[in-house]
Amino acid sequence: MKQGKCVLFFAASLWLTCGSAAAVCVDLRGKEIVPRHPSVSEEYAAAPWVLIGRVTATRDVESPDDPGFYGWTIYDVEVVETLKGLPPHRIKLQSENTSARFPMDNGKQYLLFVRFHTEETAGGERLPQNYIDNCGNSGAVEEVDAAIRKARGMTGR
Repeated sequence: MKQGKCVLFFAASLWLTCGSAAAVCVDLRGKEIVPRHPSVSEEYAAAPWVLIGRVTATRDVESPDDPGFYGWTIYDVEVVETLKGLPPHRIKLQSENTSARFPMDNGKQYLLFVRFHTEETAGGERLPQNYIDNCGNSGAVEEVDAAIRKARGMTGR
């Protein structure tokens, strides 16, 4: 079996074994399926904003195609420390309710490598264009100390 087929078979097996869809971080742009986990330096370079933020509120957005099921969670985040870019003091982040979601808890602080994507709507509501790559280095501050030190080093702090 070729390597690409092995990875695909492994991902499918993992999904069937776990009984739910688990995020599999792979780059599908080429002919081969390549595992993807950017380094802190790579993600820092690609993200317009890198910050430490505190979640102040969450809100689920119902899927217009499947009433009663939420398709997204919107997080209100207060910027505690900016490590790259010029984000406003308060930002909104979207997290799609798929295996690519980046769940966060109210009141908790996170290192966030914020990315932007094209505008989406859910029903008549415009969703925030900001999101977090769940395959990257974002995470609760108590869990990503090394990434925080590395990012602060890139800002000269």
